[in-house]
Amino acid sequence: MPISGSFYFWGEKARNVPSKAAVYELYDENYRLMFVGEGSNLKERFAEYLETHFSKEPCKVATKYYKREFTSNIEERKKEILEEYKKKYGKLPKCNIVGGEFVIGAEREVGVEKGFHFYEDLDQPLHQVAVSLKDFLEKVKEVSVTSIEFHQNRGDFARWIRDALGAVSLADSVETVKETGEGLRKRLINIASHPEATVLASCPQCRTETRPKKIWSMAGRPSRTGERLKLTIGYYRCSECGKPFRKVIAKEKVKR
Repeated sequence: MPISGSFYFWGEKARNVPSKAAVYELYDENYRLMFVGEGSNLKERFAEYLETHFSKEPCKVATKYYKREFTSNIEERKKEILEEYKKKYGKLPKCNIVGGEFVIGAEREVGVEKGFHFYEDLDQPLHQVAVSLKDFLEKVKEVSVTSIEFHQNRGDFARWIRDALGAVSLADSVETVKETGEGLRKRLINIASHPEATVLASCPQCRTETRPKKIWSMAGRPSRTGERLKLTIGYYRCSECGKPFRKVIAKEKVKR
């Protein structure tokens, strides 16, 4: 069974947990379980999370609450919780999935009308449609390289990922791919298979790839239709030259 007892607010007070072996659960603002973890020293684990703002594991940035259970048998207890969760929901908590799923759009699914429709050339549809990033990845593995080159040269892939899925940083990564032939297919598959890597940003001063120190979301005022533009922003400090900078990682339209 999952960890029982009260929810604790995530924040600086989490540093005060005892220095004991424990399993723990991280939840988002809607009390959805995101991650089940374990550690031989919970105090040290939480201190690391707080000091880095989850920059090493950006999937966990949305953490608002946590639960903990002190036990000497941490590996077996963690396994028990995850097995029960998977049996109930058919999958693991999203941050326990290998590879992570931070990028907005990584799990988003759109309707067929907004899906990506593959063509081999103008007026030559392949009747293949991708409605999610996972689906897109599978289609890129299947369609002809002629189709892939056709769309990449037109900027179609990046445009769809940015506009339909809202994954701005991922779209930026796709847009920069210059390979051709099977090298292009391989490169796109690699990028789409590891969307969490798109939180990396190049320092504007020295071009060093850097992970964010902090990630947050903000939404603008509602439009007349009731929609707001929600931005996910990363704050960075270059590990090489120390320059601080910000970057929009993702954007999406949300209803009021």
